[in-house]
Amino acid sequence: MEGLMSVAGVSKTFVSTRALDRVDFDVRAGEVHALIGHNGSGKSTLVKVLAGFHKPDADSGAFKVEGKEIPYGDPEAVHRAGLRFIHQELGLLDELSLLENLRLGDRYLTGRGWRVRWGAERRRAAAALAIVGLDLDPDVKVADLTPIERTQVAVARAMQDEKAVRLVLLDEPTATLPSSEVTKLFELIRRMTARGVGIAYISHRLEEIEEIADRVTVLREGRVVGTGPRAEFDNARLVSLIVGSHAGEAVPATAREATRIHGEGSLLDFQGVTAGELRAADFVIRTGEIVGVAGLAGSGVHDIPGVLLGRVPVESGHVVVAGRVIDDPDPAKLRPLGAAVLPSPRHLKGIPELSIRENVTLADLRPLTRGWSLDLRRERREAADIVKRFDVKGQPEQKLAELSGGNQQKVAVAKWLRIEPDLLVLDEPTQGVDVGAKAEILDLVATAAADGLAVVLCSSDLDDLEAVCSRVLVIRGGRVATELTGERINRKTITEECYRSEKARVS
Repeated sequence: MEGLMSVAGVSKTFVSTRALDRVDFDVRAGEVHALIGHNGSGKSTLVKVLAGFHKPDADSGAFKVEGKEIPYGDPEAVHRAGLRFIHQELGLLDELSLLENLRLGDRYLTGRGWRVRWGAERRRAAAALAIVGLDLDPDVKVADLTPIERTQVAVARAMQDEKAVRLVLLDEPTATLPSSEVTKLFELIRRMTARGVGIAYISHRLEEIEEIADRVTVLREGRVVGTGPRAEFDNARLVSLIVGSHAGEAVPATAREATRIHGEGSLLDFQGVTAGELRAADFVIRTGEIVGVAGLAGSGVHDIPGVLLGRVPVESGHVVVAGRVIDDPDPAKLRPLGAAVLPSPRHLKGIPELSIRENVTLADLRPLTRGWSLDLRRERREAADIVKRFDVKGQPEQKLAELSGGNQQKVAVAKWLRIEPDLLVLDEPTQGVDVGAKAEILDLVATAAADGLAVVLCSSDLDDLEAVCSRVLVIRGGRVATELTGERINRKTITEECYRSEKARVS
């Protein structure tokens, strides 16, 4: 097979962090080249370099498509060269039709008076959908599609200028697909490779790599640690390459050890809960313990906070909070029971336009009110104390948007610790923060747990789980597959358990 796309010796440094270190990667025409590695291995950074979002370090080698050098940091040049990117979120708008989604960022066909030629547009959309095997009315709303149909529409949008497309990069395309629809996606991929299109395929699911990939490249800590024909990599070798050896960031031992001691009181109990990707999930969280939850993309880890926030509906089973059954939870129902949830999406954690003071007190203004009036002087004093106690690098009247990501995270954690809940569920609390801020956030959480707070830590950062957790639940196929305790709570074991075969995955 002829060479299609290649990058040589690509490096990318963020301040003092070497995210990519002399990485070589190439894709040939008509092949599927799988790129794998755990979170933080450099996959996302490499994708952003290829897409033109990031410029690599100056000493990086050439980026070529069909032998022609492509300038780094130029998304338009990348698009003209025939590279298309389909991310896990897909980038589709539910309230728009298939036709409208296909035309996002593109021009409509127009006639006299610049009127849209809707008949021609529908025929054009139908032709694009046919490329990926879809026979649907272009006027159907995306919200009405199945998960695999949504993925097919995203691929159709990438492939609609079919003659120009050379390579399609698929980032975790099966994360939200049941196994019955993964087969359909693979059929679509084989249809594309039969046309000579190269596929770069990113996935955590090793059983998929065995089925669909022609070649494999493994990244660890920004470096290529293995590459070659897929037949040379069995499951055990892939896991070994992915895991390697790694020591987590230290959190003060006194705080960490305090989390090992917990009471018997149950504060959160999932009893056979099916919701989102979760399938009959069972677990109990008790007073004073930090329980980590780990799993691959699409395993259901993040549906736990989603259920408690009311964003993922419960299909069956029971959610019990502080002894009370609440099968349709939401924040308003959790608060009186002493439970709080810190969501992962940044726009749900705080209000950027408001000050630090307003954000940290927003969760509960009752102690600061006199009748119908807010005691502003008291609020300022309390906010200043929180800023000092949580070491937030900013002034109480400073807008949240002006803070670094790490300090915004500290404000979000402080907001919920301020109300002294009995149960705190944290979804990716250290995502996107530097090492120093991460250690500070984990120390705050561990110290609160030592005082009796029960914590659920849903995190893709295995160092976080190793550092502070008394137990780690590994979710596979929507179920709690393994519970790790003691010496088994380490990056290597957690990763191995996450990557075990998902034969129990539900269709």
